Amino acid sequence: MRRILTFSTALGAILLLSLQLKVAHGQDAAADSYQPPLFRAVEEQKPPKLPADTAVKLIADADFAPYSFLSRTGSPAGLSVEIAIAACERAGLSCTVETRPFADILPALANGEADAAVTGPRLDAATLADTRMTRPYFRIMGRFAVANTSTLDAADANDLASRRIGVVKDTVHARWLASYYSSSRITTFDDLAAAGAALKAGEVDALFGDNLQVIYWVAGDAAANCCRLLGGAYSDFDYFSRNLAFLVRRDRPDLAQAFDYGLDQAQTAGATARIIRTYVPLDPW
Repeated sequence: MRRILTFSTALGAILLLSLQLKVAHGQDAAADSYQPPLFRAVEEQKPPKLPADTAVKLIADADFAPYSFLSRTGSPAGLSVEIAIAACERAGLSCTVETRPFADILPALANGEADAAVTGPRLDAATLADTRMTRPYFRIMGRFAVANTSTLDAADANDLASRRIGVVKDTVHARWLASYYSSSRITTFDDLAAAGAALKAGEVDALFGDNLQVIYWVAGDAAANCCRLLGGAYSDFDYFSRNLAFLVRRDRPDLAQAFDYGLDQAQTAGATARIIRTYVPLDPW
């Protein structure tokens, strides 16, 4: 069954998730706990030339948490979903969001069943040949974490030479470590929970993985306040990094322009930063 999100349920979904994202010491992530950088280079552009309240149907990957997923209430939610809604509001668009399986995203755009994809396909040449892309609004990166008692204050290869680094096996993060941290002792685990448990127990000196997944583990109950992020996030498009942008139907350049305008306005107004802080309890940069 497909689920559809309208503006009336969006606030409920974001509130629900904000209550779930409590840091390990029992407090809600503060709305002003950190200031996300201005990721987008805002361009001067006129408001979109579309009729007020133009109806726009958005689709999102149903299984791409924390960017898009179904909340406990069955409504679409996620970082990207909320940013899309904020952009719609500022562009004067009347948007609904529907989740679908990953494999259905591009066919839905091609068949005119949806106007834009909030999440889903990779932004590669094949995808972009049939769609229009907005400018990126977020980036997937990698991150290190260490125990609070660690004396490490940087995460470059020299600092972690001979150190034990835990990582999930058979992942792009493991391959990246093998390429750039060959002087470290790399230990692989079945999943991030196991790698985190090893860090907490002192069996490894550092943990490396997807930026947001590492943040959620550090801020979550399993870590029990044992650990902290080490340094900033790492970006490498040859391995794990990926820009996130909206994909619009090829025949709707006006809609792509409207979304870029809305995304710029949402960032300038601080709405994007508030959404990121709601979904991400620690600074993702």
